[in-house]
Amino acid sequence: MTSYLSPKIHLAVIGADVVVLDTRQNAYFCLPDAAAGLSVGSDGVVFDDPGLAQDFEQAGFLTPAPRLQADPPSLPSRDLALRVAKRVATRDILLILAGWTTMAFSYHVLPFDRLLAQARRRRQAELASDVTEDLKGLVASFEKILPWLPFQGVCLYRAFLLLRILRWRGHDARWMFGVRTWPFQAHCWLQVGDTALDDTADRLAGFTPILAV
Repeated sequence: MTSYLSPKIHLAVIGADVVVLDTRQNAYFCLPDAAAGLSVGSDGVVFDDPGLAQDFEQAGFLTPAPRLQADPPSLPSRDLALRVAKRVATRDILLILAGWTTMAFSYHVLPFDRLLAQARRRRQAELASDVTEDLKGLVASFEKILPWLPFQGVCLYRAFLLLRILRWRGHDARWMFGVRTWPFQAHCWLQVGDTALDDTADRLAGFTPILAV
């Protein structure tokens, strides 16, 4: 029988292991050797292990109603080589600083699931698949200015800030979340089509996508 994941639960199968992301708590759960106990399809999860199904139910990971769940996009095959601008235009400086000043009330005070909801609400109607020269230049300016900001934060903070800045300029990107195991690590980055904006494709090759916003 097919079971359905809660809208705020996301799952990735990595080899023999299963990783669950609970966006309500901003918590990841790594389940070693659990992949043999379930099968993941586009319409839900089929549990071959009744004990694993019971664990998911008791943890609040399941919902009685099906939900539309698209697979996250593939990992990027290209990147911008983390290019840093040699000179930054005044308008880019003002835009980046304006974005940074809003983080006090639009990032720091919000729980993780509210950040995701905010990013979804502000998505443009249709995502472009091409990386324009203006987008490349703005990302390069961001890489130049980032080390000078008083608070740079972790990947979550940086990706959220860059996404806000890009949207203010009329661009958009996928906010991607990926995981790896042994050792466990979670990471996020921005991606347009098959191009990573704020990381390298080689580094991201070791991750498995678990969520795309």
